[in-house]
Amino acid sequence: MTIAEDDPRQPFQQAADTLRQEIRGGGIKPGQRLGSVRQLADRFQISPTTVQRALAVLRDEGLLKTTSRGNFARDEESASKAAEGGLAGGTLTDVLRELSDLRSRVERLESARSGDSEPD
Repeated sequence: MTIAEDDPRQPFQQAADTLRQEIRGGGIKPGQRLGSVRQLADRFQISPTTVQRALAVLRDEGLLKTTSRGNFARDEESASKAAEGGLAGGTLTDVLRELSDLRSRVERLESARSGDSEPD
């Protein structure tokens, strides 16, 4: 699928909308890996940076969970919990998993700031 040039939405919004529909519609199952940033960039014919913006939107909505192993779809219940307050009300295992994910994200950001780039 390519991004429609005549669509008034930004390319990252179009990609996020498509992935959101696939997650909510069951095309991408809870826990299923979405693919690497590079694979998604090829699929949508957009830059990896644009894909990362789309994934950030879905992550902020709670529909996507990013770990050191990739980006994974969340079920609607998990997405609702994440949207309502993140860690609040989660089990200790959930909290530890979220902390681990957060640590990975911080490490990637620090690595990127220092000029190192992590492969997709």
